[in-house]
Amino acid sequence: MHPTRIILACRNTTKAEEAIRKVKATTSINSEGVIFEAQELNLASFASCRAFAKKYQESGYPLHILINNAGIASHNFTLTEDNHETIFATNHLGTVLLTLLLLPVIRKTALEDANTYPRIVNVASEVHHWTKFPEQEKPSIVEAMNDPNEKKSFEDRYPTSKLMNVFFTRTLADHLKNSSHPEDKKITVSSINPGLVSTELGTKADDSVWGRLGFTVMIGLMRGLLARNSLEGAKTSVYAAIEPECGIENGAENGLYYSSCRVSPVNPVVEGEEGKALGERLWKETIKTIQSKPKEFAI
Repeated sequence: MHPTRIILACRNTTKAEEAIRKVKATTSINSEGVIFEAQELNLASFASCRAFAKKYQESGYPLHILINNAGIASHNFTLTEDNHETIFATNHLGTVLLTLLLLPVIRKTALEDANTYPRIVNVASEVHHWTKFPEQEKPSIVEAMNDPNEKKSFEDRYPTSKLMNVFFTRTLADHLKNSSHPEDKKITVSSINPGLVSTELGTKADDSVWGRLGFTVMIGLMRGLLARNSLEGAKTSVYAAIEPECGIENGAENGLYYSSCRVSPVNPVVEGEEGKALGERLWKETIKTIQSKPKEFAI
């Protein structure tokens, strides 16, 4: 992999700049002429997603690899400025919106070079196996996700949002395969499990004293005993993004889920014709929720 430009799109650009300095100080990438940029993006905000995508489109930059790595794990049930539950909005709705807004750039990148095969990597989690997705029994999945009486528990909301990452990956892969745009058939989309990684995910878990203490102790113990460092945690994302055998141009199936740099099974609710139909239902509800006008997204 020989990138010319790497963009870190983050809520906190100060932390992004700090991460860039660390990468430059600890690797040889600084001597290879790679340009780093830190740009502001808050996936919990539809307006922020649209502003970032507009800026990117206007930049004229190509987009070879999109890694949707942002996520939040909050114990409290809160709503975003768009009136969606925060974990659901950040981990699913914002991820889908950003991806579809950037899809025209990815398509253009694929068209400009016959040998270019862009990739999209959605960072899911092993915890997507922890839910049976009871929201499928409700008239509206989106309304159920935004209902505090239905989604009280963090232990329910977070795994469900990660399951949605896997659903989105599978359904997007199907839409790309059946698209009328020939360049769409050059785009590989994958979901991955980074494992339990020692990051700041979940540090704003609960505003109550006991909730904050209990959650912090639990996460601290798990990280101390089981967690991978950031380098180890990033390996599967990088594997799915650049490993030749993961690309559809080399015969890989589109929409796969990787864990520890290997193809891994997904939650059974995703599998089979019923899983495909459920993924399509979630897709349609999601598009209706995030679009600014009918048929905004041509896929």
